[in-house]
Amino acid sequence: MRTPSASPTHLRGSFITLRDAVPSDMESYQRWMSTGEWREFDAPWEREPGGGDDGEAERIFRRNFLEELSDPRHRLIVGLHDSRPIGWVNRYEDKRFPSSWSVGIDICEDEHLNRGYGTEALRLWVDYLFLNSDIHRIAFATYSFNSRVVRIGQKLKFALEGRDREILQWQDRWLDRLHFSMLRAEWESEQRRDERSGKCS
Repeated sequence: MRTPSASPTHLRGSFITLRDAVPSDMESYQRWMSTGEWREFDAPWEREPGGGDDGEAERIFRRNFLEELSDPRHRLIVGLHDSRPIGWVNRYEDKRFPSSWSVGIDICEDEHLNRGYGTEALRLWVDYLFLNSDIHRIAFATYSFNSRVVRIGQKLKFALEGRDREILQWQDRWLDRLHFSMLRAEWESEQRRDERSGKCS
């Protein structure tokens, strides 16, 4: 178990916040493991039917959200300004490529889809990771049926690096896997452009 940071992480946007998890978030997390439209798009072929039992979800939540508090964080809860949790963001690494992190996002409450919350959450997350590390590259991969995440990448000026064509067949459809990335220099350039135009990061 990693040593918790002395200072809690709380990032506020116009619509949502990114924050450290609290024990009361576990109830929502357990529900998300078995319900929600998000499960149809986040590698559903890897998911157990029904989402597993509450005990397993509790162990995963405690390990990933309450115990592993590195700086910068590996994951944060996406919440509304009244603190209600609606999903999470995460990062993970491949030891072969220490200068690159991969990121992910899930908005798990159906009523909060298609409102721009995912775009704002990923923007806050990417800003936080670049500002609090010397990481060179942030990337993510998604599948061609996940048009929401593709649009988020495009809005945030991630570069489309490539496409693995028809790499997976799911429910009688061939899916492409798309690879997006942003380099630190590209992020810094966007920050300067926002400063010149008077936009807040």
